[in-house]
Amino acid sequence: MKCVTVLVDELAGCPGPRYNASVARKANSSKWVPVTRDFDIRRVLLADLRLQYSHPDHDLIVEEFGCKTARADVAVINGSLHAFEIKSDSDSLDRLPSQIEAYRGVFQYVTLVCGRRLLERARWSVPRWWGLQRAEYRGGQVILSKLRSPKLNPSQDSLALAKMLWKTEALACLRRFGHRTVTSKDTAETISRVVANKIPVRVLTNEVRKAIKARGGSGFARQSTPSDDLCTTESIAPLGRSSDLAWLLSVRSERHLH
Repeated sequence: MKCVTVLVDELAGCPGPRYNASVARKANSSKWVPVTRDFDIRRVLLADLRLQYSHPDHDLIVEEFGCKTARADVAVINGSLHAFEIKSDSDSLDRLPSQIEAYRGVFQYVTLVCGRRLLERARWSVPRWWGLQRAEYRGGQVILSKLRSPKLNPSQDSLALAKMLWKTEALACLRRFGHRTVTSKDTAETISRVVANKIPVRVLTNEVRKAIKARGGSGFARQSTPSDDLCTTESIAPLGRSSDLAWLLSVRSERHLH
């Protein structure tokens, strides 16, 4: 079993865990176990992912990755699309059903990173193709333990993937494959549906992956003013991304947390 650890107070400038009064009172009990928070789990997860996916011209790690109806806590974009959803001991599973549906349409792989309190309920709630990691404190350390490796999503949705493309990207995709039945005068919704009908899911997944890399990130942080003549969302791509075309076309890494 693979474990990743980070000392709770190791990172300078990062505050230690803060708990509400009811939780703090339990500290006097010898059986009390610290509860994890999103922040605690996220920094350990990111440290782990940055070690595994560190190629600057290939691997892209994005926090708060939007996929229209949901937002994955972390996504890795390289030779595939892999989402990581965090459920700490301080969270609930209320949004999990809608997240499962949203991620099913877009991502090839999904991994749930879950605190001990919700682990058993979550284990039976997520699809079996999702990976599963346990997050817990041990001796003042946050530890992630892999319980189940992710498997390839058996039911990606072509329309959900098509809607990840901006209008201009969707048109360019259709042109590359010789489809000219729609133009920029058509609505974004119409163009997305043509893309979904004309482009196979496997090919469309690569088009989405390359488009996200070209932006340098998800590009779905803020909704733009609705207009059929504009992109469906505003880009949040960081400055300074290499213009090397290998970045856009790279499929070298097929590594996953198996």
